[in-house]
This record gives sequence, structure tokens and C-alpha cells, in this order.
Amino acid sequence: TSILEAIVGCNLIRVKVNPELALVAVIDTGDTTCRVTFGHNNASDFQDRSANKVHRIKERQKREGYVINQCYSTVRKIKQLIFTAQQRCRDVKVQRTTFAKLRNLIKSEDEAAAIVNCGGIGTLSNAMIIHSEKPLVLAEAVATLAELAWADSSLCSKTVKAGCISIVLAAMERHYAHATLQQMAIGFFRSLSYDGKCCRSMNEFNTVAAVILSMYKNPKRVEIIREGSSYLQ
Repeated sequence: TSILEAIVGCNLIRVKVNPELALVAVIDTGDTTCRVTFGHNNASDFQDRSANKVHRIKERQKREGYVINQCYSTVRKIKQLIFTAQQRCRDVKVQRTTFAKLRNLIKSEDEAAAIVNCGGIGTLSNAMIIHSEKPLVLAEAVATLAELAWADSSLCSKTVKAGCISIVLAAMERHYAHATLQQMAIGFFRSLSYDGKCCRSMNEFNTVAAVILSMYKNPKRVEIIREGSSYLQ
């Protein structure tokens, strides 16, 4: 009896073949092992070793594969969300929900980098310009920009180059009584304050005065006072 056995991924495949006598072929390339065996004893012996290899592959996939697949899945979600936000840039509800979902995907610098590479900063700043009269959209966009900066400080300069500081300041001035927007805006400035170049840029726009004014106009809003105090420190 001649049997062709192969492990592809975690699948064990066995196929009867009729090779020339005394033919033995072994191919081992990491995840794929292929061998032609003769007789039931050889096949049984190889099957035992194949089962061990399947087990090792499964264990490795548990350690590495799932993380890689999850990463690819997250990147696909990010691309889809940004594409949706760009295609339906005039839809207020879509902008709010999309930015919230995008922000929730940021768990590390990898997701933050994926958002930036997919044009996320431009999408967020463009939404703030289009929906300058919609404080909830502004708040979601600003909060997402802040989350990007917290996840990866090297991205701070990119938000500054995109003109986000002036856009956020304009939103604060226009909606000075909207507590959520004011809090998110101050949080955004605080996320930039740990980068020296960004601090110099914020000084040029006098963001300290804007934060103090926000605290002055919202004296009963504890969250604004707390965020502003943290920024000024």
C-alpha cells in the first residue's frame, strides 16, 4: 500500500498513490510536510509523527496566529470605517458613530498607525470643518485625535501638520458652552503637550489662554476644570 500524507496548516490529508517501487519522497517546509510511504507500518508510524506536528502547529497558532489574524481583521475594520466616513462625509449620524467605533479600535500604536496610514487624520479634520456647527461630531473627532496621540506620541506632529490645532480652537470658541466638546478639546491639547515640538506649536496658537477661558466660562463643569488643570500642570 502506498499512501501520500500531507499536513497543510492543521489539516492531515491522506491519498492512495501508485509510485515506483522503492520511491520515498519527503518534503518538509515548516507548516507543510509531505511524504510517500510504503506498507501499513510506515504509514502508521508517519501518522503518529504527523499528529505530533499538527499539535505543534496548533500550539504555535494559539501563540502567534490568532494575534496576526486579529491584527489583519482590525486593519480591515479600520479601512472600512474610514472609507464609510469619507463616502458619507455629510451624514452627521454616520460621522459620530464611525469616529466612536474607530476610537474604540485603538488599543496600541499599531492600530493608531493603521488609522493614520489609511488617511484617518485627514478624514477627522475634514469632518470637523464640514460639521463645524455640530458639537457632537466635533467632540467625537477630537476625542479620536487625542486617542491617536496617546497611543503613539510620534503621531502628534502629524495632527499638528494637518492643522488640527486651529480647527479645534475654532470649535472651542464656537461651542464654548458645550461641556463634552470643551473637555475633549482640552484633552486633545493635553495629549500633545508631551511632545516638545507640539508644545511650541500650541504656544504659537496660545492654547493655554483658550483652556483658561474654557474653565472660566464653565466654572460648574467639574470635568472641564479637572482636564484643564491637568493640562496647565
